[in-house]
Amino acid sequence: MVLIYAFFKFAWSYRLYNYVAIMLGATPSAADQESREAQSHVSRTARLFSTAGRHFNHGQRAFFFALGYLGWYAGPIVFLITTAAVVIVIWRRQFASDSLRAIADDAP
Repeated sequence: MVLIYAFFKFAWSYRLYNYVAIMLGATPSAADQESREAQSHVSRTARLFSTAGRHFNHGQRAFFFALGYLGWYAGPIVFLITTAAVVIVIWRRQFASDSLRAIADDAP
């Protein structure tokens, strides 16, 4: 079930990124950048980008937790250990990584 969820999240993300590509191609010209229509278009494109990224992130997390779920086949203790390991890895990647420091506002 977890892998099915991940598949659909990835598939939907892929589709949304295609929509983003279309929206980027339809962006009004630089001469019209101050128009209300251009501002609205940029806002809609940014929201679509954000939504696509969120679905991709959920699919990726589901895939990671599916790896932890495999521990269940070895028993409940191994399942707890593998799930805890996945949580720790995801936490470190999201909140304590070099990539987060690189994009943080207060990075040197």
